[in-house]
Amino acid sequence: MQTKVTPVAVYPSTANVLYIRSITLGPPPAYYYELQNVEVIPGSPAIPGTAEQLDPTTGAVIVPATDPVPAGADTTIVTVLKNGNVNMTEEQWDGWAAGPITEDEPYQLDCIATNLGLTRA
Repeated sequence: MQTKVTPVAVYPSTANVLYIRSITLGPPPAYYYELQNVEVIPGSPAIPGTAEQLDPTTGAVIVPATDPVPAGADTTIVTVLKNGNVNMTEEQWDGWAAGPITEDEPYQLDCIATNLGLTRA
């Protein structure tokens, strides 16, 4: 699970994503976490093709046609700045509602972000 967080300074950069993975079921559960700097570098834009250009008097091709070039894919760079283990508190564990309407992932991310002193973006 991961969530964007309000950027926080973590040497030597700034963390903008919290990634967590459950490592024990508890009670209360424990999580492995990573504070990450995630940067998305836009891919190259698409380049349209061109039509051939002909000599108006002879009809000879002056400039050949070119095929269009599709856009390049974005590149995502993930840098792990800090990692460790963190537990959900007993209060958080007891407050975790059970049932089919429970939004488990957001609740877990909220709890762990809070315990690490982070604010979800």
